[in-house]
Amino acid sequence: MGLKLKIRRIERGFKQGELALELGISRYYLSALERGKAKNPSVELMKKISKVLQVPVQELFFED
Repeated sequence: MGLKLKIRRIERGFKQGELALELGISRYYLSALERGKAKNPSVELMKKISKVLQVPVQELFFED
């Protein structure tokens, strides 16, 4: 999940801080998600990330 999230963020032209601000989360938490240190984000957050990055939730969080 983390690497896919980071790749999509970069492809969409977001810096980590910009995306975190857009999502209403800390840059630290976003960084932890991207590094695989934080797991199981809320369903609400997964939907928000997917919408902003324009990637289906399933593809971003559940596909290998």
